Amino acid sequence: MEFFQKLLQSDFMPHGHCYFWKPEILWLTVGGDALTAAAYYSIPLMLFYFARTRQDLAHKHVFFLFGAFIMLCGTTHVMDIWTAWIPTYRLAGTIKMVTGLVSIATAVVLYKSIPALLAIPSNAQLEASNRQLKAEIEEREKIQDELNLAKQALEARVEERTHQLLQANNALAAEIEEREKTQAALITKNNELIQINSDLDNFVYSASHDLKVPITNMEGLLTALNEEMALPNGAVAPILQRLEVSVLKLNRTIQDLSDVSKIQRRAEEEVLEEISFEKVFKDVLTNINHLVQESGVQIAYDFNKQPKVHFVSQHLQSILQNLLTNAIKYRSPGQAPFVKVTTSDTEEYIVLTVADNGIGIDLNKHRNKIFSLFKRLHDHVEGSGVGLYVTKRILDNYQGKIEVQSEVNRGTTFQVYFKKQV
Repeated sequence: MEFFQKLLQSDFMPHGHCYFWKPEILWLTVGGDALTAAAYYSIPLMLFYFARTRQDLAHKHVFFLFGAFIMLCGTTHVMDIWTAWIPTYRLAGTIKMVTGLVSIATAVVLYKSIPALLAIPSNAQLEASNRQLKAEIEEREKIQDELNLAKQALEARVEERTHQLLQANNALAAEIEEREKTQAALITKNNELIQINSDLDNFVYSASHDLKVPITNMEGLLTALNEEMALPNGAVAPILQRLEVSVLKLNRTIQDLSDVSKIQRRAEEEVLEEISFEKVFKDVLTNINHLVQESGVQIAYDFNKQPKVHFVSQHLQSILQNLLTNAIKYRSPGQAPFVKVTTSDTEEYIVLTVADNGIGIDLNKHRNKIFSLFKRLHDHVEGSGVGLYVTKRILDNYQGKIEVQSEVNRGTTFQVYFKKQV
């Protein structure tokens, strides 16, 4: 305890007495200690700066211990200068003891750190490692370049194959579409053939029936004519009149059958042209003028909304004549007959409407028979049952259609749809 109490006391002879205060000895020793202390103080500062700046430096504690050890060594030299004049030897000894302890600790830590420090690669080793790493990087870059080239070649092949598959798919899709069109056409044609076969059955039946009756009548009338001509006062005129009626009926039947056979299919030589509704309408009125005059029918027309249509003139005339003739034939006996003909259009069709105030049709009973071959809905008016069938067949051949609205004793309206030409 007394030692520490006298730690700062200078109760000894200054160290300068050992040099007999000779300047050359004193200042040489003091100068050497000062230079050594300056060096010892600067080295730790550089060690501390280096250790703090190098964040990746391993074993920093060794650098800090060395810095402390060297700084304490410098302090002992400062104390040697101090004790040359002020003999605080207890303080100087204490500093030397601390310096010794730190030195021992530094030596121990350094000893333990030698294996780890020896494992730190040298500059030559680092350069060799860097060269090897650089070579590996270059090799990998070369391999990567080769992989990129292979990838590009593969992508090009994939793109080419994809393009080929796309072309094959497009060709296959086109072929499928063509086959579907062909299949649809075959189905349509098959349906047409079914319809034609059905119509042919009716045709054969009608031909055998409608032709047989007038021919039988003609045979009987010819026999009667021969017998009457052999008599002095034979009644020849009535027989000739009845014979003429039979011939006319036979001719009309043959004409109807001819019309049916012609319309069974669309002729290849038929060409669509732009036709004026009004012109064809007036031609039809000329053809049926005797029927118009006889019936006293009033016919109104308005083609302003759609004055023209692309169609076959002969077929349009046939459609109009059939519809107008039916409207006049099936007029109502209790009122003045009236027929109105108009045109309009939709997005897909040009529409011709023929409306009358005639006796009408019971659609609940006859809807499925209206457009059938040789089907007549009224027996009190002479007819063949061919006109509406022919009209529908014409429209079917040109992707058109016909619709009917009717009430008994209220009249009938036919709407004819002509497919627009693109």
